[in-house]
Amino acid sequence: MTNIKEKISERKNLIIAGALIALMAIGSTFAYFVDRDQVTNHFTVGDIEISVSEPNWNPSDGADITPNKVVKKDPKITNDGANDAFVFMSVKVPKANVKTANADGTLNATANQDLFTYSVNTGWKLIKTNASTDSTEYIYAYAGDKMTALKPGETTATIFDTVKFINIVEEQLDGQSLDIQVDTMGIQTADLGTESPLEIYNIIMNQQ
Repeated sequence: MTNIKEKISERKNLIIAGALIALMAIGSTFAYFVDRDQVTNHFTVGDIEISVSEPNWNPSDGADITPNKVVKKDPKITNDGANDAFVFMSVKVPKANVKTANADGTLNATANQDLFTYSVNTGWKLIKTNASTDSTEYIYAYAGDKMTALKPGETTATIFDTVKFINIVEEQLDGQSLDIQVDTMGIQTADLGTESPLEIYNIIMNQQ
């Protein structure tokens, strides 16, 4: 009789143990916790865009100029882009072999020289000069000891306000066309590794 009870008890234990194993097996099919996350970073591409203007320049003022004539000419740069910019201006002045007169009427020897002069305004710094027989190119940075950042929508000071034709002796350049060429350059202010006007100008030149 005892053996029968023991066998029945053993079978119950086996059934219970089997049921527990089955429950564990079933539970393992849905007992995982799952999660996901994502970050998307949005970027827009900036740009450097500059423009030059001369609000007081009147083309008729450049016609039939005479010695010592002063003409309004006032180049300045506006940042039309989305990013801060460092800006530069190149002014190429025509040259010729001419004889000039002093204020008292005495004559100077013939020399190859600039045909126009001007006074540079505060805020601009001469960093380089390139001379040839036909012209002198003066390169200016919008800077003091280091570059000045021009923010979007901002405009520089004028580099000069007038130009003056030299006091040449008559009949030397009659009928000739004389051009003052102004070019502007701009570059981003970030990640250049320098604030030196000349070094930054050279970076621009190496990109061309």
